[in-house]
Amino acid sequence: MTTFFKSIPNSFAAITALVIAWSLVSGCYKSPEFINPVYDCECGNIGFNGSDYALKMAEAVVPDSLEPLSRSYHIVADLRTPEEVEAHVPAHELTFRMSFDVLDDVVYYVQQEEVEHLVQIINQGDDLFPVRDFKATDGSIVIDRALSGGPEVVGFNLTIREWVDSTLVGLPIPFTGSFTGNVEF
Repeated sequence: MTTFFKSIPNSFAAITALVIAWSLVSGCYKSPEFINPVYDCECGNIGFNGSDYALKMAEAVVPDSLEPLSRSYHIVADLRTPEEVEAHVPAHELTFRMSFDVLDDVVYYVQQEEVEHLVQIINQGDDLFPVRDFKATDGSIVIDRALSGGPEVVGFNLTIREWVDSTLVGLPIPFTGSFTGNVEF
């Protein structure tokens, strides 16, 4: 039995050394530095209230499979400054949605034709008015239709006003831009 008790300290020392060596090898992991992603689809830009913004998303959809010239568009722009993005300030975005039953023309004048549309400012940092809606009161939308699919270019030059409880309020705001959406059938 004396031999048994003499070997315990040597076994303990060996196990302890093995645990320390393993923790030194496996415990030192250095992750790469986090780089905050910047979403920019390079698909267009907008001018809103005197400032220019790159789009982070633009999509064109054919909503009616029986009407290949039906379209819905949706674009999103980040209204935060690069410093606000870096500081992780809550999202502050502009979205613009518009739909057409049939693209039967190239130019659409919002004061003459019924164009289903909505411009929204979504500001998660604003507790009083986190979502503000706007409607166009004047201007035009020009669509270079992709009749057989592929890239479709849309340009617009609008004047918008805030839309509160089905009533236009506030001063007119210039809203311009162009984008490219990819149409798939």
